[in-house]
Amino acid sequence: MNNTYTIAGTMSGTSLDGVDVALLTTDGETQLTPGNTGFTPYSDAERAVLQSAFDAGASMTDRRDRSGIIGEAEQIVTDVHIRALKEQIQKSEKAVDHVGLHGQTIFHDPSRKLTVQIGDAQRIADELGLPIVHDLRQNDVMQGGEGAPLAPVFHAALIEALGAVKPAIFLNIGGVANVTFVGKAQEILAFDTGPGNALLDDLMQAHFGMRMDLDGAVAGRGRVKSDIVDRLMSHSFFDRKPPKSLDRREFHEFALTALGDNAAEDRMATLTAFTADAIHRAQRWYPDPPQTIIVSGGGVKNPVMMKLLQALTPVKLQIASDLGWDDVFIEANAFAYLAARHLRGLPISFPGTTSVPEPMLGGDIAYPHGS
Repeated sequence: MNNTYTIAGTMSGTSLDGVDVALLTTDGETQLTPGNTGFTPYSDAERAVLQSAFDAGASMTDRRDRSGIIGEAEQIVTDVHIRALKEQIQKSEKAVDHVGLHGQTIFHDPSRKLTVQIGDAQRIADELGLPIVHDLRQNDVMQGGEGAPLAPVFHAALIEALGAVKPAIFLNIGGVANVTFVGKAQEILAFDTGPGNALLDDLMQAHFGMRMDLDGAVAGRGRVKSDIVDRLMSHSFFDRKPPKSLDRREFHEFALTALGDNAAEDRMATLTAFTADAIHRAQRWYPDPPQTIIVSGGGVKNPVMMKLLQALTPVKLQIASDLGWDDVFIEANAFAYLAARHLRGLPISFPGTTSVPEPMLGGDIAYPHGS
Protein backbone atom coordinates (compact mmCIF):
# COMPACT_ATOMS: atom_id res chain seq x y z
CA MET A 1 0.00 0.00 0.00
CA ASN A 2 1.32 3.44 -0.97
CA ASN A 3 1.32 5.69 2.08
CA THR A 4 2.70 8.73 0.28
CA TYR A 5 0.49 11.30 -1.42
CA THR A 6 0.95 14.50 -3.36
CA ILE A 7 -1.68 16.86 -1.98
CA ALA A 8 -2.66 20.43 -2.75
CA GLY A 9 -3.28 22.13 0.59
CA THR A 10 -5.21 25.38 0.84
CA MET A 11 -5.53 28.16 3.36
CA SER A 12 -7.90 31.10 3.32
CA GLY A 13 -7.04 32.73 6.60
CA THR A 14 -8.60 35.25 8.93
CA SER A 15 -6.69 38.07 7.24
CA LEU A 16 -9.10 37.62 4.29
CA ASP A 17 -6.45 38.47 1.73
CA GLY A 18 -6.99 35.47 -0.54
CA VAL A 19 -6.30 31.77 -1.05
CA ASP A 20 -2.89 30.16 -0.54
CA VAL A 21 -2.18 26.85 -2.28
CA ALA A 22 0.83 24.65 -1.53
CA LEU A 23 1.64 21.25 -2.99
CA LEU A 24 3.24 18.77 -0.62
CA THR A 25 4.36 15.18 -1.11
CA THR A 26 4.03 13.50 2.27
CA ASP A 27 3.18 10.40 4.23
CA GLY A 28 1.60 12.51 6.98
CA GLU A 29 4.51 11.64 9.26
CA THR A 30 8.18 12.30 8.52
CA GLN A 31 8.32 12.62 4.73
CA LEU A 32 7.96 16.26 3.66
CA THR A 33 8.76 17.32 0.11
CA PRO A 34 7.40 20.75 -0.80
CA GLY A 35 6.18 21.57 -4.30
CA ASN A 36 4.99 24.72 -6.02
CA THR A 37 2.97 27.38 -4.24
CA GLY A 38 0.67 30.19 -5.31
CA PHE A 39 -1.63 32.91 -4.05
CA THR A 40 -4.94 34.09 -5.52
CA PRO A 41 -6.25 37.31 -3.93
CA TYR A 42 -9.84 38.21 -3.16
CA SER A 43 -10.98 41.40 -4.83
CA ASP A 44 -12.02 44.32 -2.64
CA ALA A 45 -15.67 43.59 -3.45
CA GLU A 46 -15.27 39.90 -2.56
CA ARG A 47 -13.48 40.80 0.64
CA ALA A 48 -16.34 43.10 1.63
CA VAL A 49 -18.80 40.21 1.23
CA LEU A 50 -16.60 37.97 3.38
CA GLN A 51 -16.44 40.67 6.06
CA SER A 52 -20.25 40.75 6.08
CA ALA A 53 -20.32 36.97 6.38
CA PHE A 54 -18.20 37.26 9.53
CA ASP A 55 -20.86 39.52 11.01
CA ALA A 56 -23.62 37.10 10.02
CA GLY A 57 -21.64 34.11 11.27
CA ALA A 58 -21.67 35.44 14.82
CA SER A 59 -25.41 34.76 15.07
CA MET A 60 -25.36 31.29 13.45
CA THR A 61 -26.83 28.36 15.33
CA ASP A 62 -26.68 25.79 12.50
CA ARG A 63 -23.23 25.44 10.93
CA ARG A 64 -24.83 24.16 7.71
CA ASP A 65 -26.86 27.34 7.20
CA ARG A 66 -25.92 29.01 3.92
CA SER A 67 -28.75 31.51 3.67
CA GLY A 68 -28.29 35.13 2.62
CA ILE A 69 -24.84 36.66 2.72
CA ILE A 70 -23.26 33.43 3.99
CA GLY A 71 -24.33 31.58 0.83
CA GLU A 72 -23.01 34.44 -1.30
CA ALA A 73 -19.71 34.33 0.57
CA GLU A 74 -19.43 30.57 0.14
CA GLN A 75 -19.85 30.91 -3.61
CA ILE A 76 -17.00 33.44 -3.69
CA VAL A 77 -14.75 31.27 -1.55
CA THR A 78 -15.50 28.22 -3.70
CA ASP A 79 -14.91 30.02 -7.00
CA VAL A 80 -11.59 31.50 -5.88
CA HIS A 81 -10.41 28.14 -4.53
CA ILE A 82 -11.22 26.44 -7.83
CA ARG A 83 -9.22 29.03 -9.78
CA ALA A 84 -6.31 28.89 -7.35
CA LEU A 85 -6.18 25.10 -7.26
CA LYS A 86 -6.46 24.64 -11.02
CA GLU A 87 -3.55 27.01 -11.58
CA GLN A 88 -1.19 25.25 -9.15
CA ILE A 89 -2.22 21.70 -10.09
CA GLN A 90 -1.53 22.48 -13.75
CA LYS A 91 1.95 23.73 -12.79
CA SER A 92 2.78 20.66 -10.71
CA GLU A 93 5.41 18.27 -11.98
CA LYS A 94 3.75 15.52 -9.95
CA ALA A 95 0.20 14.22 -10.31
CA VAL A 96 -1.94 15.54 -7.46
CA ASP A 97 -3.90 12.86 -5.58
CA HIS A 98 -6.09 14.89 -3.24
CA VAL A 99 -6.83 18.38 -1.97
CA GLY A 100 -6.64 19.36 1.70
CA LEU A 101 -9.26 22.11 2.00
CA HIS A 102 -9.36 24.40 5.01
CA GLY A 103 -12.11 26.68 3.68
CA GLN A 104 -12.82 30.10 5.15
CA THR A 105 -13.65 30.26 8.84
CA ILE A 106 -16.44 32.77 9.44
CA PHE A 107 -17.19 31.85 13.05
CA HIS A 108 -15.41 29.87 15.75
CA ASP A 109 -16.72 29.36 19.28
CA PRO A 110 -15.73 26.01 20.80
CA SER A 111 -17.70 26.80 23.96
CA ARG A 112 -20.82 26.39 21.79
CA LYS A 113 -19.25 23.46 19.91
CA LEU A 114 -19.62 25.58 16.81
CA THR A 115 -17.00 26.17 14.14
CA VAL A 116 -18.01 27.24 10.64
CA GLN A 117 -15.81 26.97 7.55
CA ILE A 118 -17.39 27.87 4.22
CA GLY A 119 -16.33 26.50 0.83
CA ASP A 120 -18.30 23.91 -1.16
CA ALA A 121 -16.06 20.84 -1.08
CA GLN A 122 -18.36 18.84 -3.34
CA ARG A 123 -18.36 21.47 -6.09
CA ILE A 124 -14.57 21.76 -5.86
CA ALA A 125 -14.28 17.96 -6.13
CA ASP A 126 -16.51 17.91 -9.20
CA GLU A 127 -14.65 20.79 -10.88
CA LEU A 128 -11.20 19.31 -10.25
CA GLY A 129 -12.05 15.62 -10.50
CA LEU A 130 -10.18 15.03 -7.22
CA PRO A 131 -11.21 13.89 -3.72
CA ILE A 132 -11.32 16.79 -1.27
CA VAL A 133 -10.42 16.25 2.39
CA HIS A 134 -12.28 18.95 4.31
CA ASP A 135 -14.10 19.92 7.53
CA LEU A 136 -11.03 19.14 9.60
CA ARG A 137 -12.02 21.09 12.73
CA GLN A 138 -15.51 19.81 13.43
CA ASN A 139 -14.81 16.48 15.12
CA ASP A 140 -12.35 18.09 17.52
CA VAL A 141 -14.91 20.73 18.56
CA MET A 142 -17.68 18.16 18.96
CA GLN A 143 -15.42 16.13 21.27
CA GLY A 144 -14.87 19.13 23.53
CA GLY A 145 -11.69 20.46 21.91
CA GLU A 146 -10.82 23.99 20.88
CA GLY A 147 -10.75 23.05 17.18
CA ALA A 148 -7.65 25.21 16.77
CA PRO A 149 -4.83 25.44 16.16
CA LEU A 150 -4.62 22.37 13.90
CA ALA A 151 -1.23 23.02 12.29
CA PRO A 152 0.92 22.02 15.33
CA VAL A 153 1.37 18.38 14.27
CA PHE A 154 2.84 19.72 11.02
CA HIS A 155 4.91 22.33 12.84
CA ALA A 156 6.36 19.55 15.01
CA ALA A 157 7.21 17.47 11.93
CA LEU A 158 8.84 20.51 10.34
CA ILE A 159 10.90 21.26 13.47
CA GLU A 160 12.13 17.67 13.40
CA ALA A 161 12.87 17.71 9.66
CA LEU A 162 14.86 20.94 10.03
CA GLY A 163 16.90 19.50 12.87
CA ALA A 164 16.03 22.46 15.08
CA VAL A 165 17.44 22.50 18.60
CA LYS A 166 14.66 21.77 21.10
CA PRO A 167 12.82 23.03 23.04
CA ALA A 168 11.65 24.82 19.91
CA ILE A 169 8.84 27.21 19.09
CA PHE A 170 7.05 27.51 15.78
CA LEU A 171 5.26 30.87 15.68
CA ASN A 172 2.68 31.66 13.01
CA ILE A 173 1.52 35.28 12.76
CA GLY A 174 -1.58 35.13 10.59
CA GLY A 175 -4.88 36.90 11.22
CA VAL A 176 -4.60 35.33 14.69
CA ALA A 177 -1.16 34.45 16.08
CA ASN A 178 -0.44 30.96 17.40
CA VAL A 179 2.52 29.00 18.72
CA THR A 180 3.59 25.37 18.79
CA PHE A 181 6.03 24.36 21.55
CA VAL A 182 7.97 21.13 20.94
CA GLY A 183 9.97 19.85 23.87
CA LYS A 184 13.10 17.69 23.97
CA ALA A 185 10.96 14.57 24.32
CA GLN A 186 8.72 15.66 21.40
CA GLU A 187 5.94 16.76 23.76
CA ILE A 188 3.69 19.33 22.06
CA LEU A 189 1.83 22.31 23.49
CA ALA A 190 0.02 24.68 21.12
CA PHE A 191 -2.36 27.60 21.43
CA ASP A 192 -3.42 30.95 20.03
CA THR A 193 -1.44 33.76 21.65
CA GLY A 194 -3.76 36.63 20.73
CA PRO A 195 -4.37 38.82 17.69
CA GLY A 196 -2.07 38.66 14.69
CA ASN A 197 -2.71 40.74 11.59
CA ALA A 198 -6.52 40.83 11.55
CA LEU A 199 -6.93 43.82 13.88
CA LEU A 200 -4.19 45.73 12.11
CA ASP A 201 -5.61 44.98 8.65
CA ASP A 202 -9.11 46.05 9.67
CA LEU A 203 -7.81 49.31 11.14
CA MET A 204 -5.83 50.04 7.97
CA GLN A 205 -8.97 49.46 5.92
CA ALA A 206 -11.04 51.73 8.16
CA HIS A 207 -8.51 54.60 8.29
CA PHE A 208 -6.82 54.45 4.90
CA GLY A 209 -8.83 52.10 2.67
CA MET A 210 -5.76 49.84 2.46
CA ARG A 211 -5.58 46.09 3.04
CA MET A 212 -2.52 46.11 5.26
CA ASP A 213 0.22 48.21 6.81
CA LEU A 214 2.79 47.55 4.09
CA ASP A 215 6.25 47.13 5.66
CA GLY A 216 4.82 48.47 8.94
CA ALA A 217 5.16 51.99 7.53
CA VAL A 218 2.14 53.47 9.31
CA ALA A 219 2.94 51.86 12.67
CA GLY A 220 6.54 53.01 12.24
CA ARG A 221 5.39 56.65 12.16
CA GLY A 222 3.27 56.31 15.29
CA ARG A 223 3.93 56.27 19.02
CA VAL A 224 3.14 53.26 21.17
CA LYS A 225 0.72 54.07 23.98
CA SER A 226 2.06 51.76 26.69
CA ASP A 227 -0.86 52.35 29.01
CA ILE A 228 -3.25 51.14 26.30
CA VAL A 229 -1.10 48.06 25.65
CA ASP A 230 -1.31 47.28 29.38
CA ARG A 231 -5.07 47.72 29.28
CA LEU A 232 -5.37 45.40 26.29
CA MET A 233 -3.21 42.80 28.01
CA SER A 234 -5.67 42.77 30.92
CA HIS A 235 -8.13 40.83 28.73
CA SER A 236 -9.18 37.58 30.43
CA PHE A 237 -7.96 35.50 27.46
CA PHE A 238 -4.36 35.94 28.51
CA ASP A 239 -4.95 34.36 31.92
CA ARG A 240 -6.62 31.28 30.44
CA LYS A 241 -4.40 28.23 30.59
CA PRO A 242 -3.74 26.70 27.16
CA PRO A 243 -4.66 24.97 24.95
CA LYS A 244 -6.95 27.81 23.87
CA SER A 245 -8.15 29.39 20.65
CA LEU A 246 -9.63 32.63 19.38
CA ASP A 247 -12.26 33.83 16.97
CA ARG A 248 -10.95 36.46 14.54
CA ARG A 249 -13.16 39.18 16.07
CA GLU A 250 -12.51 38.35 19.74
CA PHE A 251 -10.59 41.56 20.50
CA HIS A 252 -12.21 43.99 18.07
CA GLU A 253 -14.65 45.84 20.30
CA PHE A 254 -12.33 45.69 23.31
CA ALA A 255 -9.37 47.04 21.32
CA LEU A 256 -11.27 49.80 19.54
CA THR A 257 -12.67 51.05 22.85
CA ALA A 258 -9.21 51.06 24.45
CA LEU A 259 -7.64 52.88 21.49
CA GLY A 260 -10.11 55.75 21.81
CA ASP A 261 -9.62 58.73 19.53
CA ASN A 262 -5.84 58.54 19.20
CA ALA A 263 -4.29 59.34 15.82
CA ALA A 264 -4.36 56.53 13.27
CA GLU A 265 -0.57 56.14 13.30
CA ASP A 266 -0.53 55.84 17.10
CA ARG A 267 -3.37 53.33 16.98
CA MET A 268 -1.43 51.18 14.52
CA ALA A 269 1.79 51.45 16.53
CA THR A 270 -0.05 50.49 19.71
CA LEU A 271 -1.84 47.51 18.14
CA THR A 272 1.42 46.28 16.64
CA ALA A 273 3.06 46.47 20.06
CA PHE A 274 0.04 44.71 21.60
CA THR A 275 0.37 41.82 19.13
CA ALA A 276 4.09 41.48 19.89
CA ASP A 277 3.54 41.70 23.65
CA ALA A 278 0.82 39.03 23.54
CA ILE A 279 3.16 36.69 21.65
CA HIS A 280 5.98 37.37 24.11
CA ARG A 281 3.84 36.86 27.21
CA ALA A 282 2.75 33.46 25.91
CA GLN A 283 6.12 32.21 27.18
CA ARG A 284 4.64 32.02 30.69
CA TRP A 285 2.95 28.80 29.54
CA TYR A 286 6.01 27.11 27.99
CA PRO A 287 7.27 24.13 30.02
CA ASP A 288 10.89 25.15 29.30
CA PRO A 289 12.62 28.17 27.72
CA PRO A 290 12.85 27.71 23.93
CA GLN A 291 16.25 27.38 22.25
CA THR A 292 14.84 27.86 18.73
CA ILE A 293 12.07 30.17 17.48
CA ILE A 294 10.93 29.81 13.86
CA VAL A 295 8.48 32.42 12.56
CA SER A 296 6.05 32.23 9.65
CA GLY A 297 2.91 33.97 8.40
CA GLY A 298 2.13 37.43 7.09
CA GLY A 299 3.51 39.09 10.22
CA VAL A 300 7.00 38.18 9.06
CA LYS A 301 6.61 40.85 6.36
CA ASN A 302 6.09 43.56 9.00
CA PRO A 303 9.59 44.75 10.06
CA VAL A 304 8.17 46.87 12.89
CA MET A 305 6.50 43.85 14.46
CA MET A 306 9.55 41.65 13.93
CA LYS A 307 11.84 44.24 15.52
CA LEU A 308 9.54 44.46 18.55
CA LEU A 309 9.46 40.67 18.88
CA GLN A 310 13.22 40.32 18.60
CA ALA A 311 13.72 42.97 21.28
CA LEU A 312 11.53 40.92 23.63
CA THR A 313 13.47 37.64 23.38
CA PRO A 314 17.16 36.70 23.67
CA VAL A 315 16.67 33.89 21.13
CA LYS A 316 17.42 34.86 17.53
CA LEU A 317 14.25 34.64 15.47
CA GLN A 318 14.57 32.42 12.41
CA ILE A 319 12.32 33.00 9.40
CA ALA A 320 10.85 29.85 7.83
CA SER A 321 11.69 31.10 4.34
CA ASP A 322 15.37 31.28 5.26
CA LEU A 323 15.17 27.60 6.20
CA GLY A 324 13.74 26.49 2.86
CA TRP A 325 10.01 26.73 3.60
CA ASP A 326 8.14 29.75 2.25
CA ASP A 327 6.82 31.31 5.46
CA VAL A 328 3.64 32.59 3.77
CA PHE A 329 2.58 29.07 2.74
CA ILE A 330 3.26 27.12 5.94
CA GLU A 331 -0.43 26.85 6.80
CA ALA A 332 -1.39 25.67 3.29
CA ASN A 333 1.32 23.00 3.57
CA ALA A 334 -0.07 22.09 6.98
CA PHE A 335 -3.51 21.34 5.56
CA ALA A 336 -1.97 19.14 2.88
CA TYR A 337 -0.19 17.29 5.69
CA LEU A 338 -3.40 17.00 7.74
CA ALA A 339 -5.21 15.60 4.70
CA ALA A 340 -2.54 12.90 4.39
CA ARG A 341 -2.98 12.04 8.06
CA HIS A 342 -6.73 11.79 7.53
CA LEU A 343 -6.19 9.41 4.60
CA ARG A 344 -3.91 7.23 6.73
CA GLY A 345 -6.21 7.23 9.75
CA LEU A 346 -3.75 9.20 11.90
CA PRO A 347 -4.84 11.74 14.53
CA ILE A 348 -4.65 15.45 13.68
CA SER A 349 -5.31 17.02 17.09
CA PHE A 350 -4.10 16.15 20.57
CA PRO A 351 -4.69 16.96 24.25
CA GLY A 352 -1.77 19.40 24.21
CA THR A 353 -2.89 21.22 21.07
CA THR A 354 -6.66 21.57 21.34
CA SER A 355 -7.43 20.04 24.79
CA VAL A 356 -9.31 17.04 23.38
CA PRO A 357 -9.35 14.11 25.83
CA GLU A 358 -7.30 11.88 23.51
CA PRO A 359 -5.60 12.06 20.09
CA MET A 360 -8.38 12.76 17.63
CA LEU A 361 -9.09 11.93 13.99
CA GLY A 362 -10.72 14.60 11.88
CA GLY A 363 -12.06 15.48 8.48
CA ASP A 364 -14.37 14.17 5.78
CA ILE A 365 -13.92 13.43 2.07
CA ALA A 366 -15.97 14.73 -0.84
CA TYR A 367 -15.51 12.52 -3.91
CA PRO A 368 -16.20 13.72 -7.47
CA HIS A 369 -19.58 12.58 -8.70
CA GLY A 370 -19.21 9.48 -10.82
CA SER A 371 -15.89 8.48 -9.30
